[in-house]
Amino acid sequence: MILHDYLPSGNGYKIRLLCACLGLKPTLKEYDITKGETRTEEFLAISPNGKIPVLELDNGECLSESNAILLYLAEKYESPLLPSKPIEKAAVYKWLFWEQYSHEPNIASPRFWLTHDAMDELKEQMLPNRIKEGNAALKLMNETLELQTFLAGEKITLADICLFAYTHVAEEGGSYDLGQYPNILRWISTIESMDWYVPISQH
Repeated sequence: MILHDYLPSGNGYKIRLLCACLGLKPTLKEYDITKGETRTEEFLAISPNGKIPVLELDNGECLSESNAILLYLAEKYESPLLPSKPIEKAAVYKWLFWEQYSHEPNIASPRFWLTHDAMDELKEQMLPNRIKEGNAALKLMNETLELQTFLAGEKITLADICLFAYTHVAEEGGSYDLGQYPNILRWISTIESMDWYVPISQH
């Protein structure tokens, strides 16, 4: 398999983290999204929306959308990270869908804007509300993790892999203070202590 990725991307990191957990070692092909490398004719042929990550399978098929790739890999390799019981599986799905709607736009976007010199007048107007909504998302996670070890219960699941990616770097750019969320910090430490853990900067 080939993972088409941009190393600082939390969406790409989700896939690298899951692959590490599953013992998979896809070939990493990096693109610099700040230089338009995902807008070339070659890249658009494998990802028409021009976004990373893309997982290219051994047969040449290409999968996009990070959470769809997570689900594909977990199902293909029959990982316990995706429970088999429908009600437990639904709990994982809930967090994956919530991440894309309520978490990622408010945690990841400000991080990118502020660390990649991507601010403009419109984004400056949007930033206070994004941070407000991002803190609401972190508060919900923190309250959940006060009651249980992981987001979907007492066992680590895809929900944790998915949400860890952008949450653990939320402070980059200066928008968030994770010190306000002690249960999240405990959860981050728990995941970082896993023997398969790899940092976001690792190839």
